[in-house]
Amino acid sequence: MFGSGLAVAQTTPGPRDGDHEALRALMRTATEAVNTRKFDLLAPQLQAGFTVIAVDNTKLVGVDAFRNYWNGLFDGPDAALIAVETRPVADELTLFLGDSVGVVYGTSEDTFTFRKNAVFKEGEKRSMKTRWSAAVVKEGDAWKLVNVHFSTNPFDNPMLDAATAAVKWTAALAGAAGLVLGLLLMGLLRRRR
Repeated sequence: MFGSGLAVAQTTPGPRDGDHEALRALMRTATEAVNTRKFDLLAPQLQAGFTVIAVDNTKLVGVDAFRNYWNGLFDGPDAALIAVETRPVADELTLFLGDSVGVVYGTSEDTFTFRKNAVFKEGEKRSMKTRWSAAVVKEGDAWKLVNVHFSTNPFDNPMLDAATAAVKWTAALAGAAGLVLGLLLMGLLRRRR
């Protein structure tokens, strides 16, 4: 079943250089919109049912849901971030599944600048490699994003490393405080005798 679909995709007739250049421009616009939080740049680039699966497994449907989610990372009392810079790179050219449908996969080296919290200092930066995939559809002469999915390795990433280090540091401080308190109590008990 999949083999025949791939064979059709690989033998789609006609040069696709113009399509590939349009898709590169789409990726540049989407990257700029996300990095600058200018979602008005992104809205015309999205198909009506556009969906994002964020790196935290949140499903977002439509540009407004994506905008609200993204801005919530930076604004408000629970905002964790000052900035994010994404740098997506496609693994290879878009795989066309027909004249007007394509999929593409790639990686991104994302840099997060944090607000002060229990784990990070104000302005602390961490970089994390993510994987992404995107489905695109051609509507008229314009390519539009249908779906984007982001993921990261939950067992090996700098966010997890920082949280683990914070837990170890807190445990070490608690252990030291417990030792000092124990020594003080032992000293008081010996004086009473």
